[in-house]
Amino acid sequence: MRQFQVTVVKGIDGYEASVPSIKECAAWAETEQEALERMMERLAFFLSLPPGFKHEFDRSRSERNTVFYTLIIRS
Repeated sequence: MRQFQVTVVKGIDGYEASVPSIKECAAWAETEQEALERMMERLAFFLSLPPGFKHEFDRSRSERNTVFYTLIIRS
């Protein structure tokens, strides 16, 4: 099991989801859900995760326009 901190920032025209501990692991989309999905595609590439890997997001907290999640990846 691996865990990562994920941040989602709401901007004027959409959302940016990122894993701050992994350089360039970020994605933008018009909705929060789409941004998280696109960020997961990048993370899977960076970590060489197998297709169909299991993961879940645990919403940790929110501050103004930022939501913090703990991402849990199960092997």
